[in-house]
Amino acid sequence: MVKIKIDGIEYEVDEKKNLISAAKDVGVDIPFFCYHPKLSVVGMCRMCLIEIEGIPRLQVACNTKVTEGLSIVTKSDRVIEAREGTMEFLLANHPLDCPVCDKAGECQLQDNSFKEGKGNSRFTLEKRNIPQEEIGSNLIINHNRCIVCYRCVRFEEEMVGESNLGLFERGYHSIIGLAKEEPINHNYQGALADICPVGALLNHKTLFKSRVWWYKSEESVCPGCSTGCKTYTNVRDNKMFRYMPRIDEEKDQYFLCDKGRFNVDWLNTNRLFSFYKNGETSTSSVVLDEISEKISKSKKIAVIGGAHESDQNLKFIKETLSKLGVSFVTEARVSSEQYKEPEQVDFQYTTDKRPNTKGAIDAGFVSAEGIDSIRSSAAKGEFDLIFVIKENVSEILAGVPSESIVVLETNLTDDVTKAKYSVPIKAYSEQSGSFTNKKGWTQNFNKSMEAPKGLSSTAEIFSLLEKKTLELRSNTREAAVGNR
Repeated sequence: MVKIKIDGIEYEVDEKKNLISAAKDVGVDIPFFCYHPKLSVVGMCRMCLIEIEGIPRLQVACNTKVTEGLSIVTKSDRVIEAREGTMEFLLANHPLDCPVCDKAGECQLQDNSFKEGKGNSRFTLEKRNIPQEEIGSNLIINHNRCIVCYRCVRFEEEMVGESNLGLFERGYHSIIGLAKEEPINHNYQGALADICPVGALLNHKTLFKSRVWWYKSEESVCPGCSTGCKTYTNVRDNKMFRYMPRIDEEKDQYFLCDKGRFNVDWLNTNRLFSFYKNGETSTSSVVLDEISEKISKSKKIAVIGGAHESDQNLKFIKETLSKLGVSFVTEARVSSEQYKEPEQVDFQYTTDKRPNTKGAIDAGFVSAEGIDSIRSSAAKGEFDLIFVIKENVSEILAGVPSESIVVLETNLTDDVTKAKYSVPIKAYSEQSGSFTNKKGWTQNFNKSMEAPKGLSSTAEIFSLLEKKTLELRSNTREAAVGNR
């Protein structure tokens, strides 16, 4: 830590951070466009101009090293005038189409224009007009909105490891465009749209779907893989529209991959709302009563899956199983990737596509035998009941009689109609809890959607089964005593 002065006030800041980030930590906002804490510094936008004591000319904050005794001014007349000039040049050719731009409401150009710009424009000539292009499988570019901050080019080269974009022409004619004939097809097209500080890069999948101020947002965690990226959920009319990255500089979390970001359809469509028995819709009383009766007569049961469940649900399920007085085995690891350290597919996405494998291991929701041994025992009929929590039954328990299988699912799948019993459960977004990621970080997520009335979590289902099973045993004992 070092001591620096900002606008005459002394602060203690982290010398390892960029000056913009260090100033933000102590509550001083320095406006910027091209700077990003995970990308190289280029100083292209000239928005972060400041005065430095002892230096006659204005300097860019993003390229100023934090050192002991540094003294800067962020609000002088010179700085304000320079920022107004920068904004005037950036807006000279920018179309005034905020009402139809998807970035409206979360646009840095809007924010800086209101805070740092003037209320009028001296530009009277016709603005340039370049047709927008499709440059990716899920990405379009509106050249007229682009302020040539170079963020997208740097992100691809430095984070993704590809060079699909480049800067072409000079001066007034400068544009960002494809540097190759093939369109962009990597896993971070959503991140490209995020990292663009204006509405130049946009995704087809979310284009014109909703206004940002209509969303109800909650802090959450991406359920797409074991990385456990922090997110904000964007919900409207109780439907999940998108995930947005929740930046955590301390844990080096800034981006979301497309596989996690756009994996929202399963929360909005094809949901399982009915109980099933023998492939036909049934009622909760019939299904839960019959399952409880089977539990009361069981010698051994298995619970397979659970790596999609929260830490709290897993702990509660195991505690509930212990109270049933039945021999049981739990195993959340159903794929080979879960039995080893997750490998990186790219700089974010991992081979383990479940968010809470580490949490299941920490909660003891795993067995010494492993899934192969459990599968073999199941095929021999050694389990009276097998609960499968949000996993592919046909892959995990191929050849196992369906008479012993109880599926707990959020969506209507083929397995639901093939199992003896199927029970609808809440999705992670319909409850609060935590996931533990591959690094052992326990990260909380908040409830962001309302579950349909009557839908229960896995923990609530097992609680009901415990209650019904114990009542059934009690009634059986009382009946036996009465017969004597």
